[in-house]
Amino acid sequence: MNASLIRKAAALPARQLHLMGAGLLLIVACALWFYALRAPLAALRTVRAEQAQLDLAAGDPRLLSAQLLLLGTDTEALAKRFGAVPAAAPAQLRLVGELGKLAQAQGVTLHGVTPAPDEIVLAFAQTGFDADVSGSYAGLLAWMGAVERAQPNLAIASFEMTPSDTPGQVAMKIRIAAFRPQESKP
Repeated sequence: MNASLIRKAAALPARQLHLMGAGLLLIVACALWFYALRAPLAALRTVRAEQAQLDLAAGDPRLLSAQLLLLGTDTEALAKRFGAVPAAAPAQLRLVGELGKLAQAQGVTLHGVTPAPDEIVLAFAQTGFDADVSGSYAGLLAWMGAVERAQPNLAIASFEMTPSDTPGQVAMKIRIAAFRPQESKP
């Protein structure tokens, strides 16, 4: 330290030095709390609360069976209210999940997927999906190629690209078609 600062500090009364030291310790303690300890302790409290919930649920099998029974009755009520789930729905859900994985692998953001109306094309039934995606131009092209290579019955039916508000990004509306042979009627 500078010799003149040491002389000035030595000239201060002991009470002021003790107050300055206590203030410095208080500032260090506050900084340590806010920057080093608060977030990990909050995460630890969250983990312990979740662990307690899991222990409570796993400890009593009657509670799990009651929840399962309640979910079963809710599912039956919804099925009666909205009609049965089509047999093709699980395949469509798997396809949408695969589209999301392909988008993530190519660095593309998949904003939403909605089913398009079914169409008959020659001897095939076409089930389509309209998707809103955004990403770099190269990423979108790579994703489109990956979609067409994912399954032999998938094809890009149409797409429309527009510049995005984010620099270097492109927004795209795309229709992905899944073809299956048309069922013949006797």
